[in-house]
Amino acid sequence: MTPRKPSRSTSDDLREALADPGFYPGPPSEVIVRESHISWVFLAGDRAYKLKKPVTMPFLDYGTPERRRAMCQEEVRLNRALAGEVYLGARAVAKGADGYELTTEDDPRALDYLVEMRRFDERETLARRLRRGEVGAAEIAAVAARLASFHEHARHVRFDGVPSLALERRLEENIHELLGMVEQRAEMARIFALQRLMRAFLLAHASMLDSRAFRGLTREVHGDVRAVHVLLEEEVQILDCVEFDRKLRELDVGEDLAFLVMDLAAHGGERFARTLLEAYRRAGGDPGDDRLMAFYAVSRALVRAKVELAQAAQQAPKSAAHGHHSAAARELLALAERFAWQARLPLAIVICGMPAAGKSELAKVLAASCGLAHLSSDVTRKQLAGIEPSHRGGEELYSRGFSALTYAKLGARAAAQARADGGVLVDATFRRRTERDAFAEAFADATPLLYVECVAPASVLARRARTREAQPDRISDATAEVVRAEADRWEPLEEVDGEAHITLRTDRSIEAVLGDLLALLDRRMALSRDADAGGAANS
Repeated sequence: MTPRKPSRSTSDDLREALADPGFYPGPPSEVIVRESHISWVFLAGDRAYKLKKPVTMPFLDYGTPERRRAMCQEEVRLNRALAGEVYLGARAVAKGADGYELTTEDDPRALDYLVEMRRFDERETLARRLRRGEVGAAEIAAVAARLASFHEHARHVRFDGVPSLALERRLEENIHELLGMVEQRAEMARIFALQRLMRAFLLAHASMLDSRAFRGLTREVHGDVRAVHVLLEEEVQILDCVEFDRKLRELDVGEDLAFLVMDLAAHGGERFARTLLEAYRRAGGDPGDDRLMAFYAVSRALVRAKVELAQAAQQAPKSAAHGHHSAAARELLALAERFAWQARLPLAIVICGMPAAGKSELAKVLAASCGLAHLSSDVTRKQLAGIEPSHRGGEELYSRGFSALTYAKLGARAAAQARADGGVLVDATFRRRTERDAFAEAFADATPLLYVECVAPASVLARRARTREAQPDRISDATAEVVRAEADRWEPLEEVDGEAHITLRTDRSIEAVLGDLLALLDRRMALSRDADAGGAANS
């Protein structure tokens, strides 16, 4: 999607005039020009002037001077709630006898319109201070308190229909616009997978989403709370509210907060996301539970990816700026995928199966994509025995008694990790029911367990075992002979509920196996719809 190109008379000449220090009173010694996909900002002395680009997009209309004037007025009005010291008013540009000149907004000679702002120190934005490592819990708590107060007093949005359906339509529109901007099939597949996750979440939690809306938690908010828009002065100021579409400001307060949660992670401040959430709750805000915040963070990452691609479309294909925006969009897709995993929690994923079935490889790839801790029975067993993981263990390590001890210890560690993080990955054979029972005992009335059983033909298992035997630093002690013997000792997972048991063929690419697992997880979530209907008030 490429925005319509502005004409020379309404864009290029005016932009060149505004970039000239002689245009401004004073004049300033220099003018610094900043550009986004929808505007130019001219930093001149102690003032900043924003000129909206004459573009139209599916989500924005700046197509006429009248429309841009209205949007300048709306931007000033809206932003005075959170940044009243920055937004000074709307101005106009007219053509005088000596060229372009800055004038009042109501000047009948006006050709175009500007937002006039007090210029602030960009080094004091949250984004810049994160980059310098100059942000602590106190600053994050101040931002949270400012947002909580703003949300508390924001206009309530009333619904005639079903709020969750309205949310679904908005999210689908963004997905379709994003898909129209990507060209590589791999990126399309990633977006479709994220769309599937969001659809599953909406199905599973529609009652909770509707309850929040009817309880007044959908309000007219900021719509674009990002670290670059947060100014850490004596009083926190938050700039650049979405002015061009009211629907993009009518959000669940949790979704408004989730944009900053997502952006903190994007700027390397992921450790502050929990601080932000806890401080927002202490200040009286209700953002919803961690799953809801993660779901909204997926959506906001995709919105931001769309913006980056829109900016890339305005750059020459071979320019450095084009490459920067395209790379940023890919990073935002990866960030959305990490948050998608958090939306699937709480969940303890137990990857089990015969030796050489591909459990450890799947767990390793899974851990890299979801960020959950990865625990292994092989490592736990050898720690209990007091030997290094790469050292070979004797037969006594695999006796029924020592195995029961190993799985009990593994279960205790996994349950503690799941309580701390909301989820955990465990890879172990789990060949006997007694081992599974010893492990599961630690999870009684706690994090749900999902057994992912890896299977492969005997010939594949034997080949993998022989290959692994040649690796001196391997952790597993299972040889090809052990693999053959295990087939006769395997006890099927008949005691595990069908909804808590997934079987995957692993004699395929790891990408295919992982893709199937994600699809099954999302299907499982979708089928659990209305599971939290009775607990919506506690969201």
